[in-house]
Amino acid sequence: MKIAYFDCFAGASGDMILGALVDAGVPLEQLQLALDALNLPDLRLSAEKVMRTHFAATKMEVHAPHEHKHRHLKDIQKILNDSTLPDTVRASALKAFQRLAEAEAHVHNTTPDKIHFHEVGALDAISDVVGAMAGFHFLNLEAIYCSTFSLGGGLIEAEHGTIPVPGPATLELLKGFPARTGPVEAELTTPTGAAILTTVCRNEKAPAFVPRVVGCGAGSKQFPHLPNMLRLTIGDMAFAADEDTAMLIETNIDNMNPEVYPYVIEQLLAAGAMDAFMIPIIMKKGRPGIMLSILLPPEKTDSVLTVLYRETTTIGARLNTVARRKLPRQLETVQSSFGPVVVKIIDGVNGKRLVPEFEECRRVAESRGLPLREVQEKLLAELNGREDKTTR
Repeated sequence: MKIAYFDCFAGASGDMILGALVDAGVPLEQLQLALDALNLPDLRLSAEKVMRTHFAATKMEVHAPHEHKHRHLKDIQKILNDSTLPDTVRASALKAFQRLAEAEAHVHNTTPDKIHFHEVGALDAISDVVGAMAGFHFLNLEAIYCSTFSLGGGLIEAEHGTIPVPGPATLELLKGFPARTGPVEAELTTPTGAAILTTVCRNEKAPAFVPRVVGCGAGSKQFPHLPNMLRLTIGDMAFAADEDTAMLIETNIDNMNPEVYPYVIEQLLAAGAMDAFMIPIIMKKGRPGIMLSILLPPEKTDSVLTVLYRETTTIGARLNTVARRKLPRQLETVQSSFGPVVVKIIDGVNGKRLVPEFEECRRVAESRGLPLREVQEKLLAELNGREDKTTR
């Protein structure tokens, strides 16, 4: 699974995103083709290797004719809808500008259709959004993630006069994404950069991945102690297992009626145990016995011990904290020839595996008068390769 990760330690802007994409191997010609598809005159991109403090990065420039007009959302939508862009690129760009309009409308207490874009409606901002979406399309990524956004600080001069950093629209766009102020007094994350990344990035922590390519896009300003650049890493998602800790309680019993054990296990599970099982053992003096093992969340220790002491003859237990690694799994409902059934979807090394829940198989078997084994085998055969048909 090919993914991308943006490290926004110095913020994000449209030109930084384009620079990172080109630095990571997206041909400049591919981005230029996207701009040509807009049917706007004299739009041209150029790229240059520069240094930001002691690090190399690619600085992108959009060369566009000077304009004196402001555009409304419908004007930008017309440009995009009249273009020859690929459908996915057009849809992503439209979504980014729609979100920009909604953010501006919110902070100015109006509606998106009445917003007239200032800086972000200029040709260079349109080029940034379209070029970025074209770059993502070229890379054919399955998921895009981003780090915490560095916002900067201080005041800047904008179309509406002096405004605080981050700008109100930028903050509106970043709602739900992690952000921090600083580390310098300047605008680090711009509305265009925020609109692009929050439109395409998943609002969740990036999974473990294997880096393959790294690209750095340079910002316009130079800071003494901060490399003003955006770092893009492209890689393959690593196989990941969920990790947690659990409590393992064990006790040896050699003086209890074996008929009681099934009831004890039921009570332990009802008290919060995740699993409980028995192992036959030979104890001291050659007496046969049972080692009762219980796996549970640490916070359930007292309630499980209460059941153990109440329902068995044991007078003590061993407690160990254990680390667990488990394949990600979730329960979902799928359609089958038996109707809707609940299955467990397990993400494994070789992809997803669907396993019908035992109680669901039992329910179907009893309601239809079928052998349980037959129901299990038929559902397993049906579900093979059916993970894309799940319904949440």
